[in-house]
Amino acid sequence: MGAVGFSRRRASDGVTDRTVVLLTGPVGGGKTSAAAALGEHLRAAGHPTAVVDLDTLYPMAQQHEPRYADIETWKIVYHAAAALTDTFFASGIEIVVVEGGFFTDDERDWLCGHLSSKPRIAVLALDVSWEETCRRVDADPSEDRVATRSRDVLRWHHNQFTAALNVLRERFVVIDSDHRSPAAIARDAAGAILSAR
Repeated sequence: MGAVGFSRRRASDGVTDRTVVLLTGPVGGGKTSAAAALGEHLRAAGHPTAVVDLDTLYPMAQQHEPRYADIETWKIVYHAAAALTDTFFASGIEIVVVEGGFFTDDERDWLCGHLSSKPRIAVLALDVSWEETCRRVDADPSEDRVATRSRDVLRWHHNQFTAALNVLRERFVVIDSDHRSPAAIARDAAGAILSAR
C-alpha cells in the first residue's frame, strides 16, 4: 500500500482511474451515512460513483438465523460486492465505495481478491469513540438496527474495531469522525481519495 493507504494496482487494459474505496469503522459509527455523503460529494466533483452497503447485501444471501452472524454468508456477500463492483466499472463508474467490516486482511481479500477489474484500492477507517457510537445508535430510527441496540453486542463490535485500529492507522487513512457530520467526513475522505489518484 502507498503512503495514504492506496495500492497502485492497475487494470491490465491500462485503465488507471478506477478506485475501490473500502470504508470501515465500528458498527453504529456512521459508515452508511458517511458512505452516502462521500458518494454525493464525489459525484458533485464530476466522478461517477457508486456506493455499496454490505449490510444491505447480507439478507439477500442469508440462509439461516441468526442474522449477520454466519461467516460463510459474509464471504458470499463480499464476493457478491466484488462482482457488483466489477459490473459498475464495466458500466463506466469510476469510483465504488464499499462500506462494511474491513478490519482484517482476510476481510479485505474476500472482496479485493475477487475483483477482476484490478482497480486501485483505498482503505478509509472512521475512528469513532464508544460514547459517540452509542449516541449515533440511540439517534438511529432504523428498525433494522435490532441486535446492535444492545449495549453488550455493540460493545463487542466496538472492541473488535478498537483492536484493529492500530494496524489500520499504520497502513491506511483513518479519519477522526467524532462529532462530525457525514458531509464533513465525506470532504476529508474525498480529499484523501482524489489527492492519491
